Amino acid sequence: MHAIAGSQAKEDLAERIRSILATRNLTLSQVSKRSEGLYGDRSTYFIPHNLYYDLQSPTFTPSIYQIFALSRISGYRCSDWFLVFGFDAEEIPRLQILLPLNRTTILDTSLTDSNACVPWFRDRLPSCAASAIAPLTQLLEYGPPRRVGLLSAPAGNRCRYIKVGQQDALAFPDLLPGSIVRVSPKIDGSLLPRNTGETSKRIFLVAHGNSLYCCQIRLTARGRFSPVVAYNPYADIEWELESLSELQGTADLEIRSLVNIQPPPMAPVVADCWTPQPLVSGPRVSRLLRAARERLGLPLREASILSRRIAHLLNDPTYDVSASSLSDYEVRDSLPRHLPKVFTVCVIYGLSLVFLMATAGLTLEEAGRDPIPDRFMQNLRSLGLQCCAAEGGEPDSTGFLGHLLQISGEVPFFLRHSLDSISGLLSPSIQDFFWVGGEQNLLHPYLRNALLVIVNRHKKAPLYSAAKPIWQQPLYLLRKRDGTYLCGCCGVEDGTLIVRSCSDHFEFSERLRNQQDADVVGEVVAIARKLA
Repeated sequence: MHAIAGSQAKEDLAERIRSILATRNLTLSQVSKRSEGLYGDRSTYFIPHNLYYDLQSPTFTPSIYQIFALSRISGYRCSDWFLVFGFDAEEIPRLQILLPLNRTTILDTSLTDSNACVPWFRDRLPSCAASAIAPLTQLLEYGPPRRVGLLSAPAGNRCRYIKVGQQDALAFPDLLPGSIVRVSPKIDGSLLPRNTGETSKRIFLVAHGNSLYCCQIRLTARGRFSPVVAYNPYADIEWELESLSELQGTADLEIRSLVNIQPPPMAPVVADCWTPQPLVSGPRVSRLLRAARERLGLPLREASILSRRIAHLLNDPTYDVSASSLSDYEVRDSLPRHLPKVFTVCVIYGLSLVFLMATAGLTLEEAGRDPIPDRFMQNLRSLGLQCCAAEGGEPDSTGFLGHLLQISGEVPFFLRHSLDSISGLLSPSIQDFFWVGGEQNLLHPYLRNALLVIVNRHKKAPLYSAAKPIWQQPLYLLRKRDGTYLCGCCGVEDGTLIVRSCSDHFEFSERLRNQQDADVVGEVVAIARKLA
């Protein structure tokens, strides 16, 4: 039964490829001859004339070099050909978010498919007026799907996104291990400390030697600064700007998961006081892979174990890479033949797929740039949605949606596949999102500059422990009988909900009869908040 289904899938794949090539007036035979003329018949780029027959084998996949040649000859994008052969490049940042990575990693948001259709919204309210806290369903409703490319910022203006490593959370508890942080490349000089001993008011992304850190900085001497380690106040370590350290941007948004928060271990940079070595760079795949692995402090065996977890998460053993294979990659200057291995290396080493391909000579400037027509990509693109023919321009800026987009900035569409891992919910929907950006009397420091929260509506039994620090106190959303909402720490004593303030700036305490004066909507499991 499974063999028949697999055989049918291979036949469908061959027919799909044949149909796509036909839109360019190409046959497989012509493609094979062109690849031979461009690269030679013994090159890794060569596309055999019997590719359709090879596809019948359950273990065969074209190499990344062959897919690149197919893209160049057909004029269609590499990322679309990846999808045709069953490999979604957007899985790379999703897996980076899902895996517990020790070191801070730049997420590869360049892989977001600009041609994909995503669910989009329209205003329910005629203006941007909204309550301090409100369900998102009261403010927005689903509208026609839109293409990511029409809703995204221009490529040159996009921010970078990082995932804070378990060992790099110098700004804890302002930033949690595993938090997704948006970093603006613009650095306002007025935000930097000017006087010796002064601490910056903003959090910066700092490249120190081979590693990345998100932290505040304190000026210690001319041209030198110290990272501010809030949770582990050890002796100051001086970093010298421009030679071994560089400010790479300003953190301006955090997407914080509140599921299973753990305090970070002592950061190696604090514990060891090591002298960083400049990042090894060069036009060689072997150097790039070795430098990336050493930057993460990953032994080959541990990297292989991570690859095994990726294979398990994707239910596909081809993503598993042995330690010996990883070692081989670091001594030869070509990419692994199998595309799943390339994806795995990008995930565990925190490498950009585009940059890794370019290092191996596969520059996208030489590849195709047109999207494969939608009719051939149905059930392959994200969610399988179809955009309407008449797609409008920018959303209306007069309503709540325009207001939210204005204050939040660019939308991180790459996170749409990761909301389940961030929130711990199987299928988070708009019903689980709440607007909290209008609340002024904050009951918890996590809510400072918060915009949206995700609520687990199945967790309605609030817990509060006076023995736990603030960062370990769970947050709950309550709905009062007058229709207003509260968000803060609370517990139940003798049928009474006791809401407490965990903020230093606002004293508050309220006793409410459980299920009479107020109901617990659920526990807050994720927060999106500005860091300005």
